[in-house]
Order: sequence, then C-alpha cells, then structure tokens
Amino acid sequence: MKIFALIGMLAGGLAADGFARATYNPDMTTLMMKSALVLAGKVKSVEPSGLTVELTYPTWTGVVFEWLKVEVEVLEPIKGAVKKGDTVRTLMLNTEANINMAPGMVKPKVGQNYLLCLLPTEFEKVYAPLTAPFDDDNAVFILDPTYWRYNPKNYDKKYFAERYGAILPLMDEQGKLTVSGVKKFRKQYQAEIATPALKNDLVYLRWKKETNAGGWQWNAPVKSKGSSLLE
Repeated sequence: MKIFALIGMLAGGLAADGFARATYNPDMTTLMMKSALVLAGKVKSVEPSGLTVELTYPTWTGVVFEWLKVEVEVLEPIKGAVKKGDTVRTLMLNTEANINMAPGMVKPKVGQNYLLCLLPTEFEKVYAPLTAPFDDDNAVFILDPTYWRYNPKNYDKKYFAERYGAILPLMDEQGKLTVSGVKKFRKQYQAEIATPALKNDLVYLRWKKETNAGGWQWNAPVKSKGSSLLE
C-alpha cells in the first residue's frame, strides 16, 4: 500500500532526538472501509515463521524482526469471505529485542480473543494487520475489557474514544462476545463493511532500506510473490 511506504519514509527520515515515531492510527470507520477481512476471533496457535525482516528507523539499527504465524478461529465474521468456525492464517510482527520507539506489536497469546482488521499478503490466503508492519496493534485489538487503553481516562486523542467506544460494547465484563454487541457493531459500520477493499492493497512482508542523494532513508516494500516458506 502507498500509505505504508509513506509511513516508512516518515519513520526512517525522522531524527532520533526530539521526535516521536510516525504512526498510522486509523479510526474505526477507516479500518472497516479499508480492510479486506474483519473478524472477532480466538488465537488457536502462535509459531515462528522463519520469515524475518529488517526495518529502517534510527533506534532499530541491527534489529531483526520476525513474522509470527498466528492461526485465528473465527468467532464472529464481520467483513469478507469468512464464516464462523473458519481458521484464518495471519502474520504478526515480533521481536525479542528491547528497543526504543518499537513498532506497535500485538504479542498474541493462544486462547485470547481479538478484533482483527486484515489485508492480504503476497502469500495466498495469508493475512496481516492492515497497519502492519509498523503498527500491528492499530488494527488488531484485544477483547479484554480490563485492557488499560480501554479506560476512558487513558484516551489521549478523539479517535481513540471512537475506536475503543466501538470495541467495548462487543463484549461483556468477562470479555465474552455478545450477540447484541456484534449486531450493533455491524449496524454502526454497515456502509464501510459493505465497501470492498481495494484489490491492489497488500501488506508487504519484505522491506528494504532506500536512501536518496540527501542521505534521507526510508522503508520501501519489496514487491514479490510469496514462496513456500509458510506452507
């Protein structure tokens, strides 16, 4: 996606001292409209994929990220060609390195429920968060009412209130999905859910550093077909 190349350029170009990392924080309306698949699901398995990537940012020098293979059981389909009980194969960015201004990573756990907003990758029938690889956690949201970000006191921008205000009614106090909550969510974003994602929108898994004549660096996606690495 062009937007992710732009984010990579912004992230790579900002100086490390005095600047926050550029992030992509779409509101829920945008997520529903741009995603190819949206679902509430339970993590069935989490495994290393062996597929690694290096991303350019001043505090990420020498850090190798790996895509985790995360299988998700569909609890409630919201958008796209999936049904309840299906297994969706996803990839989520991960690193064990302790770094400043790290990408927004999810750290998925088996048995945990999430709301996932996904796009295809270059691998057939394998998806990744719409905001990957720089901000997975802005398109994959834990379904746990005790999560600290869901406390209104912690909202620091208007769109967070819109986003989390839509997520919380999906579940009860124990984090279990409710029929009424899912129904309300579908109705609230009916028009966006009915809007197909752009056919050319992919989450690229391989990235490379590019530098212009002025020395500015940015992340550029490597546009290639998937291999058998994930089979």
